[in-house]
Amino acid sequence: MPKLTLVVERTAQKVYDIDGPVIRVGREMGLEVVIDNVAVSRHQAEIRFQDTQWFVRDLGSGNGTLLNGRQLAGLAPIKRGDEISFGKFSLFFDHVPTRPATQPYASTGYAEPGRTLVMRPEELAKLRATIVEKRRAHVRWQADGEDGTFALADGSVVIGRSDGCNLRVACRAPKHHLSISRIGTQYEVRNTSWWYRMRVNEEPTRRATLCDGDEIAIGGLRLTFKDDIR
Repeated sequence: MPKLTLVVERTAQKVYDIDGPVIRVGREMGLEVVIDNVAVSRHQAEIRFQDTQWFVRDLGSGNGTLLNGRQLAGLAPIKRGDEISFGKFSLFFDHVPTRPATQPYASTGYAEPGRTLVMRPEELAKLRATIVEKRRAHVRWQADGEDGTFALADGSVVIGRSDGCNLRVACRAPKHHLSISRIGTQYEVRNTSWWYRMRVNEEPTRRATLCDGDEIAIGGLRLTFKDDIR
């Protein structure tokens, strides 16, 4: 039987073993998956096995339910790796993502006592965009006291001090520190400097295929690679 992994952004919190044909998700105690948060409705969504296929549907929730970043409308089939989202919470179907650090999502919606917190339309739009973006491969960078997150493209990106770099950072290093390229389903990092040594997971190298969580260092730049959620 498949599993459900409860995730806050990209951090896995709990894994549920599915042991029945119907899984109800919501805030009400007694459901198969209980999420005690006012942004989640008492009866949020239902995952059901029928006709040899798993399906998900929204149960008329206040904020709606997303499937891979898109609003659910009616019964929708799901497969391994699909992400079912509501508020800042997600359930990954039969897939356990990795566990990086996370930043909490701050909500400014409104709620009456005992009722679901209903997000404003602009909050829902922002949240949908965030869910899609966080599924993409990206790097978390630190340089000269600053830090940030940069999404990786399907082609190549150049990181360095030069104005022509895709990600421009200010630190002790060459103008073009390194490049990261997508090759098939994987990403490769390459040192584009002859003067500065690059390390991947503390090992010196000029080129390396990246895995989720790899640490890259060159000069004063530090990067953490996070792979696609598939």
